Amino acid sequence: MSDIGTLKELTNGLLPLLPYWNGRFSSGPVWNEYLALLLGYNHYSKSLGGSTSDNTHSMLTNEYNLYISSTQEQISYFRFTNLLYKQGKTRDQDIAILEVGANDYFAEVNNLASGSLNVSSFTDTLSTTVVDQLEQLRKIGFKNIVVANMGAIQYTPMAFQANQHDFTRAIVDTYTAELTAKANAWAKTAADVDMFAICDFGKFIEATASSQIVIEALGLTNVTGACLDTLDISSSKATITARTNVPNESVCIDPSRFYFFDNVHPAERIQRLFGYYNWMEINAQRQDKVFEPTESNLLLLIKTYKLGTLAPKPAAI
Repeated sequence: MSDIGTLKELTNGLLPLLPYWNGRFSSGPVWNEYLALLLGYNHYSKSLGGSTSDNTHSMLTNEYNLYISSTQEQISYFRFTNLLYKQGKTRDQDIAILEVGANDYFAEVNNLASGSLNVSSFTDTLSTTVVDQLEQLRKIGFKNIVVANMGAIQYTPMAFQANQHDFTRAIVDTYTAELTAKANAWAKTAADVDMFAICDFGKFIEATASSQIVIEALGLTNVTGACLDTLDISSSKATITARTNVPNESVCIDPSRFYFFDNVHPAERIQRLFGYYNWMEINAQRQDKVFEPTESNLLLLIKTYKLGTLAPKPAAI
């Protein structure tokens, strides 16, 4: 969702393969690229496709035996390579965004479905891990922090194909409630954090995927299927393998008209809208307000910024 080419760089251009666009797990630029442009910020991102929150808890495997670093390891790396971050000139304005969780679910979905992993144990461990990483970001010196909850995975083609819509919804809702409670409690103790926000990724997906008005405004024609209809959901290993091994003949004619590019990742127009929503939410938080991803708010964004058009490549505003 957030990888801007890190995996491609680490694998010397091997993964993800075409037709993924320029190393993004989408058909075009991804949401954080638009957000950086809208904020007027330099964009630092080491997000890595396939990352979970902590590989000691959950880890996606793949046929290439690639080790994908977790967000825990990515935060530790940033800390190690930026020992003097607190003395940086941009510290007051910098925004750290933590977006993780879906891959933890994909890594454990079979265990959750079979009952070998208790749902409450999974959601408690994941939410606790994410909030602990928020604290680590604070200790590094970030004064503006955003965390995204889990996207509404129940709307993905993967969930529908596996007949797990209701099962997935229950897990996503439980995790979202736990993360919200724990993150807000943490924020009350983080006196040196100037701005904290929870990006409601779950509500964003639900508000867009379930609204015919929003879908029409975006110019989308397919919400339930994937442009790349190749994902084997038989195992967590197959999940990441399928994302990196897509035959060209499986590509739809016009990816820009699809909500999902593959069976779990949004395509270019949804990515762009998500970037604009985050921009509005951050601006609202700076004024002690909120910008909810409601149907009316999203329609306003689409109309105001003409987001029902082709997404530019590379990202532009």
